[in-house]
Amino acid sequence: MKNYKCDKCDTLIQKNNTPSSIGCPNGGNHRWRNLSNVGDRNYQCKKCSILIKSDSLPTSLGCSSGGNHSWSKL
Repeated sequence: MKNYKCDKCDTLIQKNNTPSSIGCPNGGNHRWRNLSNVGDRNYQCKKCSILIKSDSLPTSLGCSSGGNHSWSKL
């Protein structure tokens, strides 16, 4: 399973493959970004506060607070 986050509405979902892009609440289609594989380690972004369970350090790209995520392992 992978952690996907929409760059437009910040929806976070765990799925084996890319979720459907139809129906973003912020209009148009979702823009899904694969952050990491799902795992048992907790990571939280210091900038946007999103929290995910990952097997390794998630990608830093696509922080909704601007620029890159700044991940902290909890």
